[in-house]
Amino acid sequence: MIRAIVPWLVAFALTSLAVAAVGESPTLVFKVLLASAFGGVDNISATLYYATPLLFTGTAVCLALEAGLFNIGAEGQLYMGALFAASWGILTRNSTYSTTAAAGIVFLGIAFSFLGGALWGGLAGYLRVKRKTHEVIVTILLNFIAAAIVNWAVLNPLKNTETQALETLWIHEAVRLPKLWAQATYGFPLAVLTAALVLFTVRKTWWGFRVRATGKNHVAAEVEGMSPAKHQWAAFTISGGIAGMVGFNEVFANSHRLLDGFSPGFGFTGLAIALLSRGNFIALVAACILFGALYKGSLDLDLETEKVTRDLSAVIQALVLLALALRGRKK
Repeated sequence: MIRAIVPWLVAFALTSLAVAAVGESPTLVFKVLLASAFGGVDNISATLYYATPLLFTGTAVCLALEAGLFNIGAEGQLYMGALFAASWGILTRNSTYSTTAAAGIVFLGIAFSFLGGALWGGLAGYLRVKRKTHEVIVTILLNFIAAAIVNWAVLNPLKNTETQALETLWIHEAVRLPKLWAQATYGFPLAVLTAALVLFTVRKTWWGFRVRATGKNHVAAEVEGMSPAKHQWAAFTISGGIAGMVGFNEVFANSHRLLDGFSPGFGFTGLAIALLSRGNFIALVAACILFGALYKGSLDLDLETEKVTRDLSAVIQALVLLALALRGRKK
């Protein structure tokens, strides 16, 4: 946990130097970030709103890393999960529901979002274990394909013809989840539960042991009678499914429709979070909240400062990753 804090300290120190170099006060900048992210109930709820998709993608990447794989494709997987969730929600929008039936639709929305991401992750996993194609290259390419498919679906079969915005039809009112707290959605407790379940499974179950053994040394795992290819494919498929659950949060708990380009890069940020947390549940949740705070806090920089914009959030994230890489290389 303490090791996870070091990259943040280095990043904030370097950010302070950069802010001072352009003639702005580092104290003012961090004060704005802190107040915007945690200053009041509404701001805290907004931070949790941004932390929710990051917790899904961070968990997804953590699982793949345990299997010795680098899942750069969480961005594409979350888009496919959103497409499946939106398609299911739109397919059932013309019916009337009892409370029980609505709950079933929502539960199946989770399942469909998981399925969409799992299919996309499973494809990359299959190419990795069967064709020996590097998962980094495959997932990066699949990200572009997923974005193109979603864009086509939003503009054509699922298009909301009543508006010029790039969005699909709305899902039925009966299956739209209310907000948990101000801007925070019910996706946040679902993401926490998912992260806890996944990390417990990886650390405390026989299947998790096999996944970790495969990730540490697939040759030794194979000698011991394990099936590295099977476990890596399964881990990558489940990893994609977890990333896909971002789509359920977006469609059923947040926008209640699918907006083209709704993700500002949650999948890529999840990679940084996974590397920071190193499979530790508390560090994972804390990192998601901190990155969520950066997303939220940076929105006010354009208004409250003269020479620093919201792009500072991306700079801090990059510096965190740089500090993390330097630490890993030194080790």
